Amino acid sequence: MKTKILARTSKTITFIIVLSCLAALASASQLLYESSGISNFKLVQSTEGSRTITKTSQDYEVFRNYTEPGGEELYLVSSAKTVTQYLDAEGITGGVSWSVRKGPRLENVLWGKSEQATELNVHGVQPVLVSGLGGCCAEMTGYRLFDIPSGRLLMSFNDFSWREKVTQPFSLEVPNSTLAFRYIGAISQDSTRDRDFVDPTPGKQAALLLKYANESLKQKIQVDMEVETGYGVSVLEFKLEKDPTAPNSDKVEIQDNQVRLWNIDGATNPSQISGVLLKVVLDAGKGEKILKIPVKNDQLDLNQAIIPSGVTIHPIVQFRTL
Repeated sequence: MKTKILARTSKTITFIIVLSCLAALASASQLLYESSGISNFKLVQSTEGSRTITKTSQDYEVFRNYTEPGGEELYLVSSAKTVTQYLDAEGITGGVSWSVRKGPRLENVLWGKSEQATELNVHGVQPVLVSGLGGCCAEMTGYRLFDIPSGRLLMSFNDFSWREKVTQPFSLEVPNSTLAFRYIGAISQDSTRDRDFVDPTPGKQAALLLKYANESLKQKIQVDMEVETGYGVSVLEFKLEKDPTAPNSDKVEIQDNQVRLWNIDGATNPSQISGVLLKVVLDAGKGEKILKIPVKNDQLDLNQAIIPSGVTIHPIVQFRTL
């Protein structure tokens, strides 16, 4: 009998200790920041019988920027999104509003934006976020790449690999360096937005806008080509390859759309950025046209580009390299 009483007493004491620990933790914790939003869902049928789904949602994504030595910058991207999908036809529309906060308590509002868009994705490693506007049928989602700390628009682009979630175009990283990421992307004539082409070369049609950015957009290059009657321009391939003419290019590491330039490990001068080339394969009814442009001196080097017959390229935006 004494044994049972002692066991019961021991359990009671243990339970009291656990409750005391939880209470101590609760009293010691401190709320640093809190936010909430509204989510809803609507299924609507028009008088003609067509149906639409409208979803409104609030989302929060945190980006952690690790600094030296052992420091951290904390960012919060808070967004409200409304997207309408058509059940009985192709197409999607929507709008997104977001703001970026920073600080140990997320006390500083850095910037915010609202635009027509159907998705917003924050990169897990790089300090960028991407908004995307979907469309209909054969249209390609038009993406915009923003710098998280400053809110600067780095470039607009399409994803020619049709990824389910897009957080960046091609990126170049110099390992063990403070140099910022470099980005390479392109806009086609099928993009849902930002088709800001200029008049093409006589006898040709505007096909593609190539872009190169570091802390801001540095190059925008238009590709024009001859198009067979009744045809449009198709982008068959858009990729980065190792540049065999660049020193130590065998050390370059390419994983999907992310490139690490181990050939210039630890470089501090932007002019050292090299080691890859952009390969674009186009077809407009006159056979495949293969265009190759190397990255040299921190830019797409048009002087060293391989340009097939029936294709011309010319810069729209070109900042001088220091």
